Amino acid sequence: MLRALVLGLAVSASLASADGELDDIRKEPDLLRRSERALDFAERTLRDAQELAKSGESAKVPDILEQVSEACDLSLQALRDTGKRPGKLVKYYKKGEQRMHEIVRRLESLVPALNYEDRPRAEPLRKRIVATHEGFLLGVMSK
Repeated sequence: MLRALVLGLAVSASLASADGELDDIRKEPDLLRRSERALDFAERTLRDAQELAKSGESAKVPDILEQVSEACDLSLQALRDTGKRPGKLVKYYKKGEQRMHEIVRRLESLVPALNYEDRPRAEPLRKRIVATHEGFLLGVMSK
């Protein structure tokens, strides 16, 4: 019980700082680095969501998944904003696709583990993240 309380407080604090961290990532001038940092943030934040779900605090998970989704979108958009065609950035699209695949895989097990009341808020976010993964995949497959 104490562990769940401490974890809940830690996640509440991280939610407040996460918006600031995402803004810092948006300000990154190097678009390739921005893409990488956004995926780092998404993976860390998803780990926090998994810990919350395990501790029984699943009501906060959809809010965290919103940040994961924003970070994933930011990563893909940063690659698109370079102005280069995906065929020139295959290495970055491939690395992003692999990391997104892992995020999607972890989401596939997280969403069903949520309370019944929290699933309707989490499911559209999962679908949005899957669509972003498909964007990375299309970048890998384009010439």
